[in-house]
Amino acid sequence: MDVIATVNISNGDFGDWLEFFKSYEILRHKYVENEIITQISSSQAVVSFTIVDFDGLTDLSGSQLLRDGEDRLGISVEIKEKTE
Repeated sequence: MDVIATVNISNGDFGDWLEFFKSYEILRHKYVENEIITQISSSQAVVSFTIVDFDGLTDLSGSQLLRDGEDRLGISVEIKEKTE
């Protein structure tokens, strides 16, 4: 499934988020491929990717590692399926 995630950062900036995002890249790439990261502003990014293991990605997204990092940076994510 191809998706687009809009990432809003309320307690940091794009650089802070990107550092956090890259910190779990190896784990994430077990479940997604073809990631494209686009900086929209200092507090927003868009990531497009293909989900290859939905259940695995769901488990990772609910992990303590991600929840702690997202809470620290005030991250909210809106995910939409690509319709093209």
